[in-house]
Amino acid sequence: MANHEMFPQQFEFSRQMLDCVVGGVSALDIARLNVQNEEEARQFTLAYGYDLNDPESREQLWATHRRAVSLIKEQLLDDGEQIPDRLFDPTQLTDLTQLLIIASSRKPEDREIQRWACAILRVMHVYVHLRNDLFSAFRDEIQAQILKPLQDSILHDDMAGTTILGPAMQDGGIKLHKFEIKPFKTTASSVIKLLARPERVALTLLDKLGVRFVTRTVYDSFRVIRFLVDNHILSYPHIIPDQSNNTLYPVNLFLEVMDELKAREARGEKPTGDEIQELLRERMESQAARAEFREKSNEFSGPEYRFIKFINRKLITVSVGPSEVQRAFRFFYPFEIQVMDYETYVRNLSGPMAHDEYKNRQRKKARERVLGPEGEKP
Repeated sequence: MANHEMFPQQFEFSRQMLDCVVGGVSALDIARLNVQNEEEARQFTLAYGYDLNDPESREQLWATHRRAVSLIKEQLLDDGEQIPDRLFDPTQLTDLTQLLIIASSRKPEDREIQRWACAILRVMHVYVHLRNDLFSAFRDEIQAQILKPLQDSILHDDMAGTTILGPAMQDGGIKLHKFEIKPFKTTASSVIKLLARPERVALTLLDKLGVRFVTRTVYDSFRVIRFLVDNHILSYPHIIPDQSNNTLYPVNLFLEVMDELKAREARGEKPTGDEIQELLRERMESQAARAEFREKSNEFSGPEYRFIKFINRKLITVSVGPSEVQRAFRFFYPFEIQVMDYETYVRNLSGPMAHDEYKNRQRKKARERVLGPEGEKP
């Protein structure tokens, strides 16, 4: 006779596990883990990549725990909210296996502390991925190999107060209002961004490194792109197609105006910059229904934010191994380029798409994902 007591175990499957493995659900979005005891917790952590029997692994995880607790306290909690002492104080938690066990509890009396344990683990998970990506290992080499060709192509004349892209060009180069290297994202900022975007993991955090060109006119914005490609500063086969965004000016209308300008040039006409700008404006007004923009939705910004943005990948080469047997290690790393004219740049700085408002929306979404929707706080 079959042992019927085995059937519940034999046919029992974790819904959370299946949702993550085959259901496309992020581990950050499941309600609980399924770890029942200390040994299971150690095996779970070992599969995750850390051996809790190893002092160095333990210290790394405790450091990650401290950073996660600090971020939650400093950036995600509202006034009056507090993480239970049992979970943030190492002397009370005693062992990180307890955090996993508490995060798996189904006891009604553990409901609140179970959700707080999950909140800490969610933030720890993002920190672990950020700590162990390529940028953390090869930051200096990545920045140098991506940024130096861009910086070398620009002349800053402090006396004249000008910034010129391609000063050696026959026409004297492209005058810029600004060339900005995006401030390096702090780890906390990266954590918030990853928490706010369910589809993101550290591997797909594509804008850690980036630059912004602010030009005088829309025409010059497209000239910047042409310059970067023609001078082999970027290789357009390495563009990530689904990350391109153009809400500045439609490519089809721009090329039509360029064809007209080429015809006028062949007749000996030399249109001024103001005339080119006016032609582009008139074409946009008269043919708006035909405009072919490329818009990648972003719930934290929106259609009011206008720019050209794309993600290029650079093949980075670094030396690894002992000095006597070093070898080249190559990998692609993404970086973002934004281009916009000055009028658009000024408009983007104000209104509902301003940077502070953008960050506030990100923080709210990250908070909701870590702590639960408003009204369902731990």
